[in-house]
Amino acid sequence: MRENMKQQMRDMLSTLGRAEAILDSRTKKRETEEIARLLEDMQASAMAIGTAIEQVEGDGTQTVRLLEDYCELLWQYMVEEDLKERFCKGRQLAGKRGEIGSSLEAEFEVRLEIVFLVCRSRAWKQMERFYHLMKDKADCYVLTASYKEEDASGEEAVMQDESALIPESVKPFGFRQYDIRERKPDMVFTDGPYACPGQGGIRPDYDFMEVRENAGMVFYMPFYEDEELAEEDHCRIPQALYSDIILVPSGKVNEIYVNAMSRLENGRDMIKKIYVLDGPDGYGALADVWKEKR
Repeated sequence: MRENMKQQMRDMLSTLGRAEAILDSRTKKRETEEIARLLEDMQASAMAIGTAIEQVEGDGTQTVRLLEDYCELLWQYMVEEDLKERFCKGRQLAGKRGEIGSSLEAEFEVRLEIVFLVCRSRAWKQMERFYHLMKDKADCYVLTASYKEEDASGEEAVMQDESALIPESVKPFGFRQYDIRERKPDMVFTDGPYACPGQGGIRPDYDFMEVRENAGMVFYMPFYEDEELAEEDHCRIPQALYSDIILVPSGKVNEIYVNAMSRLENGRDMIKKIYVLDGPDGYGALADVWKEKR
């Protein structure tokens, strides 16, 4: 179960708690019609939580059984005519809701959703180690995107698609087939460097800022066929500025990025997010993030 889904369920249970308090108030005032409508809304909310759980976790979970018990208590509350007994049912609803919350936390392990967004098949080799490191611990998706490779002259480049070069074993599919706004992945790994005025690079067929706005964390992995092509201007593009972690391929490229970013207004903080891919710090960055997310 995704963490954002679990949080939505926590929020819905909190809403049910507030509804229980309102239910008591309306019962004291004997507002019969309002009570009936509120009970109906509460039942719909409890059923919605149960349906969402079954869609993700399948049938037969303890949490859904407790939600069914909660719905049964709502029915008993509705048909009970004795005021004192109704308040007793209200206390039982609160207790059952507490059981549901505890079961939700204990029964379902949170699984991260991680996206590997790759344009060039050669850059995939940089990401692949992280994919294999996490594929058994998280739900991993390999997404491909077309791109144009531009040189410093700025001449119009032909759109390229290297999706067929990504190994079938990782089940790659196109970025447009993945609804990033709906799914909001916990982490996104993406390649580069991206083109900027007067410099070479790739121009992908997607909006990086859309990725940034909908991802929990972004790992930017600039890839160079020739490290002599690494330029300081590459360190000031949105992918470098707004990613959470930059994984550079070597100490030489690291020096270029550190020098460029140290001159920014917030340079001290910016250079802290740069790690050398082939050094121990690259894995260390991921390990720290993993602990935080878990």
